[in-house]
Amino acid sequence: MAIGIKDIAEDLNLGLSTVAQALRGNGTISPRTRKRVVERAAVLGYTPNRNAQRMRGRQTGVIGLIVPDVVLSPYVEVVQHIFHLVEGQGKELQIALTEFYDEMEDRAFKNMIASRVDGIIAKVGFARWEDVPANHYLRKARADGIAIVSYSNPIEGSNIPYLIHPMEQSVRLVVRHLIGLGHRHFGALMPAIRPFGPAMQRWLAIFREELVDQAPEADLSILGLPAGDIGIEGPGGVFRNYVNQNHPKHAVPAGRQLFREAMAQRQTPTALIAYSDPVAVGAIFEAMTGGIRVGKDVAIAGCGQMPNSFSCPIGLTSIDRRPNLYAEKLLNLLLSHMNRTPDAVAPMVDMVDPLLVIGESTIGG
Repeated sequence: MAIGIKDIAEDLNLGLSTVAQALRGNGTISPRTRKRVVERAAVLGYTPNRNAQRMRGRQTGVIGLIVPDVVLSPYVEVVQHIFHLVEGQGKELQIALTEFYDEMEDRAFKNMIASRVDGIIAKVGFARWEDVPANHYLRKARADGIAIVSYSNPIEGSNIPYLIHPMEQSVRLVVRHLIGLGHRHFGALMPAIRPFGPAMQRWLAIFREELVDQAPEADLSILGLPAGDIGIEGPGGVFRNYVNQNHPKHAVPAGRQLFREAMAQRQTPTALIAYSDPVAVGAIFEAMTGGIRVGKDVAIAGCGQMPNSFSCPIGLTSIDRRPNLYAEKLLNLLLSHMNRTPDAVAPMVDMVDPLLVIGESTIGG
């Protein structure tokens, strides 16, 4: 049976308010009585009721974080650093995973509200506020005045502050690097079946824009996976026509297959950019298996440095999206809205400039 304040008060023959103040560290009770209460509470095995404490306080010291996943994903390093930052401030981080399902996202916001979090950092699946259902708990959290920051990119029409996703700058940095090396025949390795989703289409649009701006004479082959029974498994079913671009078990074989398709093109690309690093690693393995010199016969680059990309047999040219700085900016943006006074103006947007990391995969050994 859980030990409560009443049990400690009866054991010490003290009033409930005296014991409560001693345990909270406030009030006008003497240091001797406070020490006596705290020591006796420890002996009896008292554990504070955090939910009750949250109900009493104006702020709970709890930050909510909603992301799709953390296993072999681009979120893992950011989540880990946010955890350290929050803990370092004496606060608590409550994490919810959605695996890209609207129902799980809705439930995550509902649970955050129930936990009385002070603010929420969330990667949501809605690009526009008008697409958020009227009964969705994201809307309720917003209506309740809970500070919310979008993990990446805006939810148009919501007035929710956000951090700009570094995808656009990342693509441009890699393309410019390869153009600077003299490449004019490009290939894009896309780990999905056509037609590609909005995020991949945007990635390709930026790729094309950069070629038109920097090297109008250049050509681009877009390589996708052949039709078949592929998909990403989740708790609510399977996302068809995609492979898990961040999991080596799925992405590396996809990269191998896409590389073979690239080499079979009438105009063979001399430079390949993969949608994700593990796909680039697969392409490099396939090239080396065929005796092709990566970085000399063909350049291969990723577009977002992942922890598992360090398993690449040679140095991979990719993008450092600076996850620690990204985490700091996310949390600072949230705190600025949590702590702002009615007359203060908090920033609505921030960004992190990605860094190009050059390896042997594009410049040879």
